[in-house]
Amino acid sequence: MGELAGSLAHEITQPIASARNNARAAQNFLDMRPPDLGEVREALKCIVGDVARAGDLIGRMRDHIKKAPPRMEQLDLNEAIDEVVALGRSEVIKNGVSVQTQLSEGLSPIHCDRVQLQQVVLNLLLNAVEAMGSSEVGPRELLISTEQDHRGVLVAVRDSGPGLDPSHLDRVFDAFY
Repeated sequence: MGELAGSLAHEITQPIASARNNARAAQNFLDMRPPDLGEVREALKCIVGDVARAGDLIGRMRDHIKKAPPRMEQLDLNEAIDEVVALGRSEVIKNGVSVQTQLSEGLSPIHCDRVQLQQVVLNLLLNAVEAMGSSEVGPRELLISTEQDHRGVLVAVRDSGPGLDPSHLDRVFDAFY
């Protein structure tokens, strides 16, 4: 139960923080003279998406507790990744990281649980940003790419961070490590 609560808190914190940042941005755009209503609309659109994502996460967690099957759907992988990059934007900026995407055009739609897929990509993005943010030297670059071949679709997340300490490799897949 403790792991579940920790996981839920970790996952829901991201869209809530993003909604808060977008609300602050909307306030700043309203304070301009004249107010930038186009930017306010965009910030409000992002807030609606952030709140929907938090609600989806809670719903998915309820499903998980009930042992319900994943919510499988056909989706555009590149679109799902773009949403994740937008969601992590505030952390990326805060840590001075440059994010690039190389998303192959014309990918076949994939059949998966959108929220689960996005949680994995978001966790990889945020872990990379956090690792690079703690490094004092070198570039802070993150590249997310997609490609398709005869075996399927590949998503790669590469960063210029310090990497893993070889003595900790046996713990990489431990919860919350």
